[in-house]
Amino acid sequence: MARTLDEMREAGPEVSPESDFVRRARDGDRAAFDALVRAHFKRVYAFTHRLIGSHEDAEDLAQECFVRAWRALPHYREEAAFSTWLCRIALHLAQDHRRSGARRSVAIPIELAPAEPRREDAGEPGDALTRAELSREVVLALDRLPPRLRAALVLRAIEGREYGEVAEITGVKPATARTHVMQARKLLQRALAPWLSRGARGARDDGEERSR
Repeated sequence: MARTLDEMREAGPEVSPESDFVRRARDGDRAAFDALVRAHFKRVYAFTHRLIGSHEDAEDLAQECFVRAWRALPHYREEAAFSTWLCRIALHLAQDHRRSGARRSVAIPIELAPAEPRREDAGEPGDALTRAELSREVVLALDRLPPRLRAALVLRAIEGREYGEVAEITGVKPATARTHVMQARKLLQRALAPWLSRGARGARDDGEERSR
């Protein structure tokens, strides 16, 4: 009986489950490809959601990504990691989707929304509202970035990928990927400057109020 991808991972570093499953899938083994889908779907979905801001559209694009990956597998030569290759396909789909104008309203990604209900010692009721508003402003500012800068910032700052992988996915040199991330951060900071200064003033006012 064929082992699952997780079982092969547990077998140790001498076993390369990803490569084995990729090669079998490339030879037409649909069960092997289904295992790869299960292993990578959540990450591909998260990436597309961060790029376009819609849960429904992100799920559609993630599914389309794997449809295209299956069709393109005969041409995949493992020059890049399979996950990197998938994200490259997902990025192109997301960019085409945005250019088509077929976008729903921008949603707040889970990682930027308030994660827990307010506790009794969590501050004033307005604090939670301010955090939610700031989260939305971050998402809107990210959404307004040029596509190449938004993709680079999502890959590096949110997903924590190395610049080499950011470069592979976005199709640029590592130095260019680094520049894109720096430019994106500057534009994001500029867009959020009014909110950041407002927060600083609020903290200062609270401190003065408590000292009276």
